Amino acid sequence: MPVNTLKKIEEDILKNDLGKARDRLHGLISTYPNELELRKKLGEIYFELKHPSMAGRYWYLEENKTPEMIKACIVFEKSMGNDPIRIARALKYKGNTEILKRLELDQAITSTQNKVKEILMEEPEPEDSLEDKLVTFGCLSIIILIIIFTLIGVYTFFNWIF
Repeated sequence: MPVNTLKKIEEDILKNDLGKARDRLHGLISTYPNELELRKKLGEIYFELKHPSMAGRYWYLEENKTPEMIKACIVFEKSMGNDPIRIARALKYKGNTEILKRLELDQAITSTQNKVKEILMEEPEPEDSLEDKLVTFGCLSIIILIIIFTLIGVYTFFNWIF
C-alpha cells in the first residue's frame, strides 16, 4: 500500500477534513480490496460523520467488533432489509475469498452474517445482470428516439419555412 496516501489520510483526519479522507480510503479499498484494515478505518470515518449505516457496512467484515461497531452493523443490516443477498452486494467485497474463509465473524450481531459470508465466498458478483442490460438498452433506445424525433422536427420546420 502507498504509505504517502495513508499519511495524507491521517493528515486529513487531523485537519478534520473527513470527506477527503473518506474519498481517499474509497480509492484505496478499490485498489487493495484484501486490506480489511482500510475498511475499518473507513467505517470509523463514516461513524464520525454520523452515518451509522455506512459505518456498519465497512465494519461488517471486522472480526473484533466494539459495541458501537455491533450497533452500526445492526443498523446496516436493517437498512438492507436483513436480506443476506442485498447485504453481500452492498459490501462490494472484491478481495480474496481465502481471507473470508479465515475470518471469524462476531456471532453477537445476527445469524445473517454467516449467510452473507457464504454468499460472498460462493459466487463472484456477475459483471452485468439482465436488469443492468435492460436499463442500458432502454436508455440507448430513448436516446435514439430523441435523435430521430429531433431530425424529423428540424426537417418539418425547414419544409414549413421554405
